[in-house]
Amino acid sequence: MNDSMKKNKVILDFDNTMGLPKHEIDDGLTLLYLLSQDDIEILGITTTFGNGNMDEVAMATQALLTFIGKPIPVFEGAHERGKGETAAARFLVDSVTAFPKQVTILAIGPLGNLGSAAEIDKAFFSKCKEILCMGGMLEPMRLGWRDIDELNFSCDPDASYAVLHNHQCPVTVMNAHVCLKAKFSYLDMLRVLYMPRYLRRSILNWLFLFGTYFGVFKFYLWDLLPAVYLSNRELFDDHKGFIQSSLMDLEKGRLIFTTDSSGNVNMPERIKNIGLFKQILFDGWHKTLNLIGK
Repeated sequence: MNDSMKKNKVILDFDNTMGLPKHEIDDGLTLLYLLSQDDIEILGITTTFGNGNMDEVAMATQALLTFIGKPIPVFEGAHERGKGETAAARFLVDSVTAFPKQVTILAIGPLGNLGSAAEIDKAFFSKCKEILCMGGMLEPMRLGWRDIDELNFSCDPDASYAVLHNHQCPVTVMNAHVCLKAKFSYLDMLRVLYMPRYLRRSILNWLFLFGTYFGVFKFYLWDLLPAVYLSNRELFDDHKGFIQSSLMDLEKGRLIFTTDSSGNVNMPERIKNIGLFKQILFDGWHKTLNLIGK
């Protein structure tokens, strides 16, 4: 068996806005991490609205790929809730059809592209190896002096319902509560001083903006959790069961989870070793930048 056959085939479905003023950066950091992993083959990127509109996501993603200098096919997806068939949805369907039960979908934005793929092909979920996603809250959350809204599952609740209630492939959900264990602070900036100015500026600007808005001078590595989980499952406490959330619940991103060892949804409860988790990330970013000569 050659090396390429051993790799996990992954489609990254995201709403990247890294590099744009006053926009989230964790999607871009996720791509930089994934490129360092020898066991991962990125088949393509599918984009969706979320952290920004589609024009913003397309602009930021093209800029990031130009910076990386690595040709990865990009397929434009949903501009809004309930968009219907898109190039992204079609690529998802074609990929899992070409490689049945071999493709992991890492979905770290709203789930509209996956919902549309399931509408195109009713057997879509049965052809996926697994879906890893980030989103949802078990209870209301507050950061610093502000309540926070859920902004992934709630952006397209119909699609979220279809993904979370499917019983044809396993789904791992990193909810907002477990993500709060993964923080990036100003002290962590000392560990990324080697990064090119483009990346350091993006990270520092987001740290400042997030801290100013919430009064908590750190940000959270939301989207990195399912990415790290893909190759390092031993770092997480798995917790299997079923999602019982109604469509109305998902309008607010509310997760109702029932524990059941036979369930198809896995919702990890904690990161067992946060120090090792962060070291894996920092090492991954450093390796990627070395590989691309930055």
